[in-house]
Amino acid sequence: MKKEKNSLMLKQLQENWGWFFGFGIGLVILGMLAIAYSFTATIFSVVYFGIVLILLGIFEATQAFNLNKWSNSFLHIFLSILYIAGGSYMIYNPIVNAVTITLILAIFFVISGIIKMIFALLNHIVHRVWLFINGALTTALGVMIWYQWPVSGLWVLGLLVGIDILFTGWTWIMLGLLAKNINK
Repeated sequence: MKKEKNSLMLKQLQENWGWFFGFGIGLVILGMLAIAYSFTATIFSVVYFGIVLILLGIFEATQAFNLNKWSNSFLHIFLSILYIAGGSYMIYNPIVNAVTITLILAIFFVISGIIKMIFALLNHIVHRVWLFINGALTTALGVMIWYQWPVSGLWVLGLLVGIDILFTGWTWIMLGLLAKNINK
């Protein structure tokens, strides 16, 4: 049964390799555009996040009215108002929010990088050198973003989103190429 399932999955991968490859090409192009136009990508990302928060707020409001117990409804109503207000503010003023989110991201990178380095130094684990290097690079990235803040808030989010989309696209391209060559 499991062998049949794997065989069917491999067959579907091979039959659809072109779609994976094409999707990957599209994502690579989109990622390069996001990197080239990082300010626009930053604003788009903040507005997108605001829309997601508003949708969460609507979902929470729906939950509040579907619950039977009033005590639970209050929490959902409060969260609904909070999400909708926060999302609306993000959409209304994306530049201020991009700058703020970038500062929080820089602080996160610095703290998480330092914690990784400390953990690597205090524990005898197999990958401790790589963990230390990861921590050092993460800390350096956070310091660079923080050093250029608030200007970095206008482009960092878009750049990071663009890099993520670019690498995701290459992942799909590689999947498509691997799927094309299954059983050859």
